[in-house]
Amino acid sequence: MSLLMSWFALTLGEKITLRLCPTEKETVELLSKVLNGNTLASEALAKVVHQDVAFTDPTLDSLEVTIPHDILGIWVDPIDSTYQYIKGSADVKPNHGIFPSGLQCVTILIGVYDIQTGVPLMGVINQPFVSQDLSTLRWKGHCYWGLSYRGTNIYSLPPLISKRNGSEPQGQLTGNTRSEEESSHVFSAVISTSEKETIKAALSRVCGDRIFRAAGAGYKSLCVVQGLVDVYIFSEDTTFKWDSCAAHAILRAMGGGMVDLKECLARNPERGLDLPQLVYHVENVGASGVDRWANKGGLIAYRSSKQLETFLSLLIQNLPPADTHR
Repeated sequence: MSLLMSWFALTLGEKITLRLCPTEKETVELLSKVLNGNTLASEALAKVVHQDVAFTDPTLDSLEVTIPHDILGIWVDPIDSTYQYIKGSADVKPNHGIFPSGLQCVTILIGVYDIQTGVPLMGVINQPFVSQDLSTLRWKGHCYWGLSYRGTNIYSLPPLISKRNGSEPQGQLTGNTRSEEESSHVFSAVISTSEKETIKAALSRVCGDRIFRAAGAGYKSLCVVQGLVDVYIFSEDTTFKWDSCAAHAILRAMGGGMVDLKECLARNPERGLDLPQLVYHVENVGASGVDRWANKGGLIAYRSSKQLETFLSLLIQNLPPADTHR
């Protein structure tokens, strides 16, 4: 929002703060200033933000959980994968259900955490561009949520993405007969196109050809939530708390989580230490600006702790020593 406000100040000669006004009419008037008098666009936007949205879910409706409001913090990313949203590509083909780019990679992320412990408690991921009606060109989306609080772990059941499960052989699931070499790779991962070569080389030995590239930290995390891949791994420090909190909460509810990659690589599993989960309430010491809230050690998102331990063991075996102690 600060970028937009700066642009308005330079172009229109005044600084405008966008906000939801008490009435739809007032919001239209405010938006008209920003949109240079475009009344139709202002009215359409104001109508959307002022409408009453009824959200019901049988799982949530049957549950009673009381969480004190004064312990809650929230991270929001209103548009994750902004470049894909601006580009607006609607014709990208998926690879085993995973979109490398396009509008399907755009997500809206809302994560709620405990301000005392930094533990993620609730998460919502809205994927607004799931499928497009070719006759009307309108999009349908899907919303995923999860809650993990004091022993209560619930989450929305995602639509069936693939037929993968532990009881079926991979060849039967994909419709292809896999070679013996391919079958030896039991893990799958989604990564960024900018991932380090050493990580990609190690992953190729652990996952074989089951490595997928995709845009957007939120979307890659969602691929893990959906069960399209086993892990999302990222070794750089260019994701932030608002990128990871929502998916982390959902994965916690599912029995998984999101951990600091650097700490995992330096950790001795024989000591029985807990996995180094990301937390959301502490700034990075010595950092400034948005870097205060960066995931400095990189991350791994996963659905199963046991599976993660095995994956890490294999990954470390295939990484150069310098990368395991960086």
